[in-house]
Amino acid sequence: MTSLPFKHLYIHLPFCKHKCGYCDFNAYAGMDRLMPDYVGALERELSAARAQFPFAGLETVYLGGGTPSLLPAELIASLLRFVRSNFDLAPDAEVTLEANPASTDETKMQAWLDGGVNRLSLGVQGFEPRALAVLERRTDAAQATRAFALARSMGMPNVSIDLIYAVPFQSRDSWLETLRRGIALGPDHISTYCLTFEEGTLLWRRRAEGRVPEVETDLQWDQLDAACEELERAGFTRYEVSNWAKPGFESRHNHAYWRCRPVYGAGAGAHSYATDGRSSRRWWNVAKPREYIAAQQPMADGEELAPRKAQGEALMLGLRTAGGMEAPDGFDKELDELVQGGLIERHDGRIVPTRRGLDLHNQIALVVL
Repeated sequence: MTSLPFKHLYIHLPFCKHKCGYCDFNAYAGMDRLMPDYVGALERELSAARAQFPFAGLETVYLGGGTPSLLPAELIASLLRFVRSNFDLAPDAEVTLEANPASTDETKMQAWLDGGVNRLSLGVQGFEPRALAVLERRTDAAQATRAFALARSMGMPNVSIDLIYAVPFQSRDSWLETLRRGIALGPDHISTYCLTFEEGTLLWRRRAEGRVPEVETDLQWDQLDAACEELERAGFTRYEVSNWAKPGFESRHNHAYWRCRPVYGAGAGAHSYATDGRSSRRWWNVAKPREYIAAQQPMADGEELAPRKAQGEALMLGLRTAGGMEAPDGFDKELDELVQGGLIERHDGRIVPTRRGLDLHNQIALVVL
């Protein structure tokens, strides 16, 4: 398969100071000493990818984790220089870095800005001490406020914050207070995620042991409704299931995933997706950092996607966005079922999710996949 050129690059930095109890990402604590060798392995992979695959001017670069802000300033500066030296970046490329407020300081912020980062995604998650304790977030409201103020004072043009709701012991009122404190910071973008208990995580085990309670479904819906009302009142638009933005500040990198654009993923456990517009393929790298560093070829495995499967995934992802997509051929039965269920509507050849469809996107996925 001759892929369309990659215009989107994801770089995974799996290091964490502490792995939070709810997290099931490919992230590791206590491996800081591997950082220089890991960046070297990243550069080797990126050089090989540049020679092997077609790349056009990069429209987005996303440094995710893990906690990319843990990397020392000189190391992240070196990685950002490497990317700019070896890839063409569009003049208006969106370059995002995920940061934990506790590992954000002036020296690092300057290195990020100098390296071309123009979008900061701050993992605030919450302000209430009890909710942060349940999540095992080793940060607090004061650190989040300082990190946000620092980003703004140093000229970061686009700042997003993440917040989590449906946390055990969290009431509707305490969630509203969290939302209002987040909005008061003045972010350009807010992601609101419903807490999920992922099997194998510490939080999952604590719930199984009865140490944290179940969160009632009605309370989850109340908190989601509160988010919709509060964020809309503050001038944010819900453009995707979990994402809200001021006009013009929607995440362009995430849109590449929702539209099934080719994305190259570098780093331990990173996933890549390639397509020629008809057939599609994805692959993923070895997950553990030490194995990734040692690997001559970091790819662990991959799969060719049958056309029907690829189309179903594209439909499912496209219906995560408020703008929807053009109605695909061959899914009339499924689309009729979604219309009858009040999950989507048809508009001039396009299909768009209703508010109910955004809230119950898992039901859409069950029908189309």
